[in-house]
Amino acid sequence: MQTNVFFLPELINSGTIGGSCCVIIDVLRATTTIVTALANGARSIIPCLSIEQATEIANQQQVLLGGERDCVKPETFDLGNSPTEYSSDVVKDIDIAFTTTNGTKAMLACARADKILLAAFSNLSAITSSTAQESTLNIICSGTNGEITLEDVLLAGAIVHSRIEQPLAGVNDQATLALNAWEEIIASDVPATSLLDKMKESRGGRNLLQVDKVADVQFAANIDTTSMIPTLHPTSLIITASN
Repeated sequence: MQTNVFFLPELINSGTIGGSCCVIIDVLRATTTIVTALANGARSIIPCLSIEQATEIANQQQVLLGGERDCVKPETFDLGNSPTEYSSDVVKDIDIAFTTTNGTKAMLACARADKILLAAFSNLSAITSSTAQESTLNIICSGTNGEITLEDVLLAGAIVHSRIEQPLAGVNDQATLALNAWEEIIASDVPATSLLDKMKESRGGRNLLQVDKVADVQFAANIDTTSMIPTLHPTSLIITASN
């Protein structure tokens, strides 16, 4: 089996995408929020590259507008990008047009893959179980404004760790680096505390702390709170839930 990690969408080797399974990561916060929304009963998520595209969809059909730019909810949107905003009483049986600074770009960059799944720490075991038999797995980190982010690398490493029986076999160098970062976490005395501390120190974590969103970092650090896996359908480019 081949396992590739790409620390940024810009680093994707386009030749590996077709015919593969891609896992998209934006721990802080897009994929964490989408997992939460669908687990709480949202009908679908429509990823959009721009605020204008999301707004146009809202003008044509009944949807909620969700997302952020630079960690802040756009003025005309119903919801931001905090996973706690997407409770069942808000999103159940609702479609959501969703756009973020980084995550939705990474999702749409993989539209040629056979299968596109969204991962967060909250559905880690479900993701690793679902992808265990994939012959080629491409793990795409969203990063932040074109820069690598530690929180995404750590989750990528956790997924790589689940697939590697003999370390360094069948992986690219970015997968090896991600694996090494995750193994530092699980080797610590209290892995859950170590993970949260690292996420607070990360670029994404620091950005959220600056806008008083520490609760979002804490939420995103919780592992295995759901078995729900968001799937981005390559033809419709709409995200729905699967278990």
